[in-house]
Order: sequence, then C-alpha cells, then structure tokens
Amino acid sequence: MADGTRTRILDEALRLFAERGYAGTSVAAIEAAAGLSPHSGSLYTHFGSKEQVMAAAVERAIATAETAFSLAPMLSLGNLEAELTLLARGSLLMMNNWRDLIRVMSKECEQFPAVMEDVRERLFARSHDFLAGWLEGRASAPGPDFEAVTTIWLGAIENYWIVTQVHGGRPFGMDDDRYVRQWVSTLMTAIGART
Repeated sequence: MADGTRTRILDEALRLFAERGYAGTSVAAIEAAAGLSPHSGSLYTHFGSKEQVMAAAVERAIATAETAFSLAPMLSLGNLEAELTLLARGSLLMMNNWRDLIRVMSKECEQFPAVMEDVRERLFARSHDFLAGWLEGRASAPGPDFEAVTTIWLGAIENYWIVTQVHGGRPFGMDDDRYVRQWVSTLMTAIGART
C-alpha cells in the first residue's frame, strides 16, 4: 500500500506542478489530489519535502530509461528499418509517459539545478551517446558526423512530440505513423543505409 501511495503522490504532484507550477502547488494540494488528508502532513511519511517529490519523479524517469538502455541489446532485429521504427516509437511512448515531468522541467528547470544536471548526464547525454554509437555501428560505410546526426534526429522527435502533445497541434494533419515512417526513411538516407 505504501508503494501505491508513494506512486500516487508522485503522479499527482507532477500533474499539479505541470498545471500550477512548482511554487503554486502546496503540499496540502498534493495530499488532497493523492487521496490523503490535506494539511495532515501525510506526504512527509513518504518524502521529506516537496523538492524530494520532484527529485523522486526525476529518478523514476531515469530508472525507466536505464531499464530501456539495458534492454538495448535485444533491439537487434536484423532489419535496420524495423529497429529505427521501434526506437522512434519507444521514444514517443516514453515522452508520453513523462508528459508532466517534461512540462515541469521545461518550466521550472532553474529551480532545480542539481536535479537538471542529473537529468542531463544520466538521461539526455546517455540517450545521445547510445544513439550515436548505435547508428555508427549500423551504417553501411564510414559516414557523417554521427553525433550531429543524433542531435538532429533526437531533436526532431522531441520537437514533434512537443508540437503534438504539449501544443496540441498536428502539422499537416500528420499522425504518428506517417511521422515515424518519414523519420526512419530520412535517417536511413542520412547514414547511408540501404532501404
């Protein structure tokens, strides 16, 4: 039960931080949203402070990403197009799961410099390093600057997700399937892979 309560606190706190801002969200509001008695201090049974709630939410996202990195060797399907499709879809799915966290981080990053540094090192830098190495290992010949290619293509996925999920737009009425197909196709061309 305690784990369920802790998870509810994390989920509801992130939702409230994303909607109201970190400073605009009280401990009592988090307690009420998580189904606890407001003003009871019950949040402190699970977390020492509101900042610890934020840090735990980031840690949970990083742990999910680290699990994905550990499963990366199973990504080898023998078909580069299928592997890139899985990678793009997995990236969009993770961002969907982290929607509130991403919104909070984009608005409140200056309030949590240590937490943001941890995210940059353990999540963003690791994602970039992984994809750059992975692409270089699958290229048909020595090719482009894989670090730059990685920055461009991960940025494209992040931008597409922000436009569709945060801003609520669909450029050209595009759906995820169409976007992923073209993302994969142009990335394969960029690294000199055969389609």
